[in-house]
Amino acid sequence: MEFFLAYISMFIHIYHRMKRNIEKTLIEWIQNNNRKPLLLNGARQVGKTFILKEFGKKLFKNIHYFDLEEQKSVLKPVFSEGPLNPKSIIDKLSFISGNLIDINTDLLILDEIQSIPRAITSLKYFNQDMGRLAVTAAGSNLGIAHAEEAFPVGKIDSLFLYPMNFEEFLIGINENRAAEFLSTFKGGKTDDIYHTRLFELLKVYFITGGLPEVILEYKKEQDNPLTAFRNIRRLQDTLLLHYRNDFGKYSGNTNSRHIERILNSVPSQLSKVQDSTTRKYTFKDVVSKGYRSYEDLADPIDWLVKAGLVIRCDITEHPTIPIYGNTLENSFKLFLFDIGILGAMVKLPPERIMQYNYGTYKGYFAENFILQEMISYGFKDVAAWRGRTSEIEFIFQLGDQLLPVEVKAGTNTKAKSLLTYINKYQPERSFKFTGNKFGVDRINNIYNYPLYMVSQFPPRDM
Repeated sequence: MEFFLAYISMFIHIYHRMKRNIEKTLIEWIQNNNRKPLLLNGARQVGKTFILKEFGKKLFKNIHYFDLEEQKSVLKPVFSEGPLNPKSIIDKLSFISGNLIDINTDLLILDEIQSIPRAITSLKYFNQDMGRLAVTAAGSNLGIAHAEEAFPVGKIDSLFLYPMNFEEFLIGINENRAAEFLSTFKGGKTDDIYHTRLFELLKVYFITGGLPEVILEYKKEQDNPLTAFRNIRRLQDTLLLHYRNDFGKYSGNTNSRHIERILNSVPSQLSKVQDSTTRKYTFKDVVSKGYRSYEDLADPIDWLVKAGLVIRCDITEHPTIPIYGNTLENSFKLFLFDIGILGAMVKLPPERIMQYNYGTYKGYFAENFILQEMISYGFKDVAAWRGRTSEIEFIFQLGDQLLPVEVKAGTNTKAKSLLTYINKYQPERSFKFTGNKFGVDRINNIYNYPLYMVSQFPPRDM
């Protein structure tokens, strides 16, 4: 442990190119005397492999990296022949790589661990019999969530990596002054020069989204935006193809078709008004005729949620703590896990995004962005509110408080629904995310945050 602590003082950024907020949690994992094997999961291409490698280079004497998908034919016998004995596994891995794995100073990375399900089970035995060795594993949540082997509940530490949020994006493209402005903002007036610049950068993020490979692609041609945006869309289309190929890999042919159709339906469902208030997901004819109810589609919807590709937001008519206490199983909205992928799926031209000229879809885009950002900062207890003639996009539970959040893409931000909610439930504070600068309505106690400032939500005194 002393070896690790000596290196932590040198550890300023996990990334040379891209700093991630998860780094603090990784350092805490190293420092924990009772640490378990760490499983880092998430959707494909969110940066799991890269962060573990960079993390390992900084804080361990040696890293030993094994790609279980690429080397499956060689590595499968390591986990499938005989009992899952950690010492035997380490000896075999050392033999295969030609490098001795020191359990006191080294880091073991098992990447694409879902490719060999018994390797997931082996983490249980590393925890029980070889606690000194720092073991990390990464994999697509698609495979981990649907692995054939029993998941080692309670025997591992588990983290979920999301796409890079807006603040991480700014650091990734060397907009450090903009990131510093956000991180040090304490309320008060924002000059036009800062607001205008941050909003321009936000529109770029709406195009790239938070997948590290896409952001790096943008960075290559950052001075030539038209070329960069064209390359980005091409890459996003390729990533979408990979996601869809994964459906068939981890589910049957019929299920994969249903899963793909539900995923394809999310962008259009975001903009459908099912009644006069909250837009909710409708099931009729999404897969094919004859599939009309939640029961027909529950399994593929849950599959996409567990895979990390969609975010489910339940709808409540009676907001209480806990937030899920008054929600209905079949009443919810679905959002995409990444705003850039959403833009690619609806074929939204990057030029329109930069002009901020794409009609009413701006509102749905902004909603998806705010939820994606909030999830990345740990706000996972969330629902939407539906009143008789009003709706609130999101209500987040923070401790013993419910925080109503209304989202408006533009600067015309009359909050009739929010005022209705305030009059009915009298929350201590309410919030709007809009195209306007930061400000506070002291009469109604409504905090207005610009869309780019999710990192500063909620106020520091809460």
